[in-house]
Amino acid sequence: MKNPRKKDLDLLTRIIHLGLVIFGLLAWGTSEWGGDYEKMKHIGFYVHSWIGMGVSFFVSLRVIYGIIGPKKARFAQWLPYTRDRLQFVWEDIMGLIRLRLPDRQPRQGLASVVETFGLMVFSVMALTGSLLFFYLEPGIKAGEAYILLRKYMKLVRYCFRCFFCYMLEL
Repeated sequence: MKNPRKKDLDLLTRIIHLGLVIFGLLAWGTSEWGGDYEKMKHIGFYVHSWIGMGVSFFVSLRVIYGIIGPKKARFAQWLPYTRDRLQFVWEDIMGLIRLRLPDRQPRQGLASVVETFGLMVFSVMALTGSLLFFYLEPGIKAGEAYILLRKYMKLVRYCFRCFFCYMLEL
């Protein structure tokens, strides 16, 4: 039996998702190997850094595609920011409490919240990794990169709080 939802995603969307999965798993898998940046020559640091830049590339591509891509791939079609879409989320949560799986279209209800959160986490990781890639020099203390990263993380926490407060008010 053919999957009726397979045609829901165009080829570029599938390629972007495949890239996110592959590079995301590789970055996670090499994270411990790339941890020692204090040595001037450390292959693990370079491998992890370049894999992380691959993640950043695919996250950036997904964000751009979510803004200007085809209608089905746009964020405006599935982000849970309207009252009706949030109602679907609550219905899905209540159904799960009653041990019933929701039967919705892809990227609707609780699935949209999970996908939004996942994309936000990947975006934060990609931006953080990119900042470290461009500002952190092997063999030198983090100094300036660390200060920049701390300021960035304060901004990220503030944005997450604003986003969730906005969602609760709808």
